[in-house]
Amino acid sequence: MIFLLSVYTSCAIVLPIVLIVYWKLIRPAKRLHDAFRSQGVPGEPFVPIIGQLLEMNRSRANDQYMGYYEELVKKHGNIFLHGFGPLARLIVLEPDMLTDVLGRSHAQDYSKTALNSNVFKPIIGTHNLFVSEGIEHERARKMLNPAFHAINLQSMVSIMVDQTRKAIDELFASTNSPLVNLQTDLNALTLSIIASCAFGKGFETIGNAKDIVNQAFTVVLQAVEYRTMRMVNKIPVLALLPFWHKHIVDEGTRETTQFVEQIIVDRRQNRSKSLCSGSDILDLLLSAVDAEGKPFTDQEIKDEALTFVFAGHETTGNLIVWTLYMLMTDEPVLRACRDEVDRVLSDNIDLTYENMSDLVVCEAILQETLRLYPPAPIFA
Repeated sequence: MIFLLSVYTSCAIVLPIVLIVYWKLIRPAKRLHDAFRSQGVPGEPFVPIIGQLLEMNRSRANDQYMGYYEELVKKHGNIFLHGFGPLARLIVLEPDMLTDVLGRSHAQDYSKTALNSNVFKPIIGTHNLFVSEGIEHERARKMLNPAFHAINLQSMVSIMVDQTRKAIDELFASTNSPLVNLQTDLNALTLSIIASCAFGKGFETIGNAKDIVNQAFTVVLQAVEYRTMRMVNKIPVLALLPFWHKHIVDEGTRETTQFVEQIIVDRRQNRSKSLCSGSDILDLLLSAVDAEGKPFTDQEIKDEALTFVFAGHETTGNLIVWTLYMLMTDEPVLRACRDEVDRVLSDNIDLTYENMSDLVVCEAILQETLRLYPPAPIFA
């Protein structure tokens, strides 16, 4: 009798769990997978809950993540199905289809994934261009347009030149090793530049500012990636448990929030100022108003400022790394680049906004590098 009671109790507990898992995690992905397959879309086999996550993690561990996707393209073509854990994904590489997805005319037909906000919320919040959608995104986009006006960008060139000169001096002064990790050093440079453009003198004067920002955008990001590749962020119950580097994410989020809130207060009370010759990103965020004359809230200012830093530093750093790789593996292109720089910036004159337009070869090299090695090659 006790045995039967135990069996019935176990079934009563297990059956609802199995049904919930099936209904929430398996059924939606299977229906989507079957719908695409019925239209003749090729792809990897459907595997409940884990999809192709094991193969993905194996390729990441062997530093073959992009190679893994390249093999899938060879196998299936430019449109195919793929399982990212319990999520069915349609991978698209056709330019015309990408234009449809990214163009403004059909923006209402496509939405950002819930995983986007789950992954990036600990680092940059949710009230920003990267995560927000609809009316909130449209309002913020219009309010932030002045930040990209030529005059405002021009005022930031001096910071870029100054920080780059410091980084070059430090590289030449370093005698500890004959080897240089370009990805580490150049990401640190772009982080320093964009954080200075975003936060101004506060970033220079607050004692551990660089450590806090570096913690947020390197250590915390690594922890978030670790959790994402194990689908922890996809399952709310798991996301709340104190495992899988959660303490790193929580601590980094807390420190970053306190740091940015302090910088906003300091700027409002005139205890810090822009390092640019004009307004910096924080000034523009504080002064921006929408069509009804309403400004950003402090939460929106914090999230947008962190987004500028997050979205701008690693992508730009990776672009420079690949650009140097291109130059070091193509002697004629390197020579053409060097000749142009020697001509435009003769007598060691500083780079300015005005003479940037004369660097035609340099711009072409950057564009070709972006085509061959895009810093953000995959997004959902």
